[in-house]
Amino acid sequence: QRRVHGILFWQKEMTKGTTSQGERRKKNATFCRRCGKISYHKQRKRCSSCGYPEATLRRYNWAKKAVRRRTTGTGRMRYLKDIPRKLKNGFKEFSQAKRVKQRGKGKAKPEVKESKQKCRQFLLTYLYLSLIHISEPTRPERISYAVFCLKKKK
Repeated sequence: QRRVHGILFWQKEMTKGTTSQGERRKKNATFCRRCGKISYHKQRKRCSSCGYPEATLRRYNWAKKAVRRRTTGTGRMRYLKDIPRKLKNGFKEFSQAKRVKQRGKGKAKPEVKESKQKCRQFLLTYLYLSLIHISEPTRPERISYAVFCLKKKK
């Protein structure tokens, strides 16, 4: 209690200034548009993590791990992921791909037809058997299996 000019005042105890926890209701930083971290300072209008709105990304060589986290290949790479394919094709632009004719289900490939003809020729010339049927090869590769149906000639 303190009396000044006849008015009674109630006085709080003296403190050391701001208490240890301080006033912790304020938020100076908010989400950054570029990096998405809560490090965009509202008053300074600058991100402490990526340096937004500056054009170049904030980067220091004393922070090796931070540099590794942001290096090329850690994001979507919207442009760079297409470069190897474009390089292989000679960076052609405004050209249309050649149409590839799709083969029907019933038609055999030309290689299969040739192999069938060779088998038929071998059997007819060297053996006295007549060929009834040759099944399709099991694989489109060179090593494949085919079933031969043979019948003795009379």
